[in-house]
Amino acid sequence: MGTVRFPEQGERDEAQGAPDGGTCGVLGQIDDERLALMGLLVRSHRRLADLLGRELEQSVGIPLIWFDVLIHIGGADEGRLTMSKLSTEVALTTGGVTRLVDRMVEAGLVARQNCPSDRRSVHVVLTPAGQSTLGHAISEHIEGIDRHLFAPLDDADRAALAVALSKLLRSGC
Repeated sequence: MGTVRFPEQGERDEAQGAPDGGTCGVLGQIDDERLALMGLLVRSHRRLADLLGRELEQSVGIPLIWFDVLIHIGGADEGRLTMSKLSTEVALTTGGVTRLVDRMVEAGLVARQNCPSDRRSVHVVLTPAGQSTLGHAISEHIEGIDRHLFAPLDDADRAALAVALSKLLRSGC
């Protein structure tokens, strides 16, 4: 598919520190469409998540992972999720979710409720402060998405991106 060229002794990688996010070292010498495309996807995701997360923290005072938790609980049936379901939704270990929810309980954004039908399960629900924070965070997050994802892309670009990402998800990625 592509070729790999290792740099000669003393050869400088021109991409190092490049403002376009170029890659240095051996990776900068690999000519493989698969790696290039995967690299673009990973770097784009990382950059968007960093920008949107920083802005959310500055404007709302919560980290992006807290927003993720709030939006999953807010969108769940009956406005609650079990700890294990929340763990799956936000892609954290059960221990990681426990520590995260502990901090969010301390901040007054969520509360734990025992499940009436299963004493082993605990639900996480939004508090009134959590609902208010979620509403504010959604509007701020949408503005950030408009700035950083929608503004650089025209209608055709956005449609093509939606089609491509949907195909990836349908394929089982």
